[in-house]
Amino acid sequence: MIVLLLVGSFVLLMLLGVPIAFAIGLSAALASLGYAWLGNPFVIDEVTLVQKMLFGINSFPLLAVIFFVFTGAVMAHGGVAKRLVAMAEVLVGRFPGGLAQINVLSSMFFGGVSGSAVADVSSIGRMMIGAMVADGYSKPFATAITLASAVMGPIIPPSIAMILFAYLAGNVSVGGLLLGGVVPGILIGLGLLAAAYVHGRLYHPTRTAALPTAEKLRRIGAGLAGMATLLIILGGITFGLTTATEAGAIAALYALFLTIVVYREIGLRDLPRILWETCLTTSVVLFLIATTSVFSFILAYEKVPAWIAENFLSLAEERWVLLLLLNVLLLLTGMVIDMTPALIMIVPIILPLAQKLGIDMVHLGVIMVINLAFGLITPPVGTSLFVGCRIAGLPITAVIKPMLPLLAIMVATLFLVTFVPELVLWLPRRFGFVS
Repeated sequence: MIVLLLVGSFVLLMLLGVPIAFAIGLSAALASLGYAWLGNPFVIDEVTLVQKMLFGINSFPLLAVIFFVFTGAVMAHGGVAKRLVAMAEVLVGRFPGGLAQINVLSSMFFGGVSGSAVADVSSIGRMMIGAMVADGYSKPFATAITLASAVMGPIIPPSIAMILFAYLAGNVSVGGLLLGGVVPGILIGLGLLAAAYVHGRLYHPTRTAALPTAEKLRRIGAGLAGMATLLIILGGITFGLTTATEAGAIAALYALFLTIVVYREIGLRDLPRILWETCLTTSVVLFLIATTSVFSFILAYEKVPAWIAENFLSLAEERWVLLLLLNVLLLLTGMVIDMTPALIMIVPIILPLAQKLGIDMVHLGVIMVINLAFGLITPPVGTSLFVGCRIAGLPITAVIKPMLPLLAIMVATLFLVTFVPELVLWLPRRFGFVS
């Protein structure tokens, strides 16, 4: 009864267009009223509801999310993206389909700086879509390759989604999760680079102009200065020098120094705007965590995760079939719920199932993030998809056709990562995060 009230009211509120954080919170509040109506008000009354919301965000590791969001915002406004594009031109610009390959490689680099697909589309997309169209690429393909490349943002470290998973799952190494995303992110990038190369050979063989050696060195130096953020975060966590939160704070200071003192792209007058942008983003994330902590508590009290795990296992006896079904479930979820709320809602439900299947938690975290990241570029709620189409001035339907082969490459990589766990676990194991 309570589960039907909780889930039914949530779905109804979503269909009515209520923002997802409020839909989750209101459905949890209605469930608490349902307990009172059924004569069991002590499960969760209005005071307990507020306490659980506050407890849900009272966590030191969540500070890392704030620092990472701030670092990404500073980098996005501070000229890092254009320097990464310039460095990518040095590395792949002379190959067929040069601009498309620059687009992919720039996104791979920027994903290692911002950790955000939307920031990637906003920064790289504004530069590369117009440049590719001017060079003769079709606007739908230019937009599609930009969107597909942006998926690497939440997968390649630093990844806000990985930190959220570690917090939600508990007793999971942040360093292990960040390292676990390296190989899958690179594999997706290589697949998209290959697609850009083939497209260039078939339709667009022109290459970028040759650059003097001194200019190449200058561009590589400027780009590597931006990439140093990734080294600060990964190096500090991997070698046990810092926690994720401390690494985020150091990266934020470095980002300020780089963009204000070295690049001189932003000044102190720009910081209030960047801080406000950070506050808006993190407040949404923290409010989602607060409301979903109550939602998850009610589901756990009603033993829904255990029920799902038992019934899911009864669908098939083969482990590979169950992993396949799990991926399908996550892909469909990512299409209808944005990444952050989907993680917060699904992780507590999936954990018992994963434990029964014997899936390593680092492997599970990477699988979940990759699946849900694909939802950022697919309708009906793909956040990055809407941003990219708005930048390009295209309807969503125009991007679907050129996006399909790129999505096929990424889904193939997902299943490879799913059924060959060592692709995820090899690097974390090398540094002692996984036994």
